[in-house]
Amino acid sequence: MSGLVLTYHSISANVGPTSIAPATFAMQMAELADAGYASQRLDDFGRWWDGAPAGKQVLITFDDAFADFAETAAPILKQHGFSALVFVPTARIGGSEDWEGADVPLRRLMAANDIAALAQAGFEFGGHSRTHANLTRIDTAACEREIADCAPELAAWTGAPVTSFAAPYGAVNAAVVATIARHYRFGFGTRLGRAQQRRDAHDLPRIEMHYFRDRRHWRGLLDGRNGYLRVRQGLRTLREKLGGGFG
Repeated sequence: MSGLVLTYHSISANVGPTSIAPATFAMQMAELADAGYASQRLDDFGRWWDGAPAGKQVLITFDDAFADFAETAAPILKQHGFSALVFVPTARIGGSEDWEGADVPLRRLMAANDIAALAQAGFEFGGHSRTHANLTRIDTAACEREIADCAPELAAWTGAPVTSFAAPYGAVNAAVVATIARHYRFGFGTRLGRAQQRRDAHDLPRIEMHYFRDRRHWRGLLDGRNGYLRVRQGLRTLREKLGGGFG
């Protein structure tokens, strides 16, 4: 059985594949609710991954902990009774994105008190390294620190254990996945597709929501029509072979 795990980054008017306009995000969440979906918490996802039936459930994830999550995304999610799992680069909190591939103008990240307040409101948080490093380009000791050390920092803000991680850029290899597995129950990647029960626990595929800004394509996926998803998967595979990014 397959499951839906959605990927977002910034809910803002910035251009580029990691920003989605607030009105588009509101449409996506409204369609999700209208199609009868409920959002999962990480424990719910874990039970499904272990083999429990899920019905119409979806895990909504956000990478990078941008300030617009608190300002824009969270109120829209609350309107529909949805939760979300936000992956946090802990050493960058309170500043702006300053990593390779950052947008111009730079987008602000949440502060620690924002994260604490959102955790109190029921939102969940996972690790996204400390500095948003490409984990495949640093040495073994540095990789261990980036993966392991963000969890206690984040737990100090949220008051909850940190059991999930998403590698920045989705950049993993066998050694990185093994390190994630030593520290977290689940690791979420950027491979485009539906998650499968009892598979890929530390490099789980997700649905990149930049591809589903069109209402018709999004509702089709929610109603079980996977043709457009297969087209996007094929284009992404081709683009990656040619050395590009989003397809």
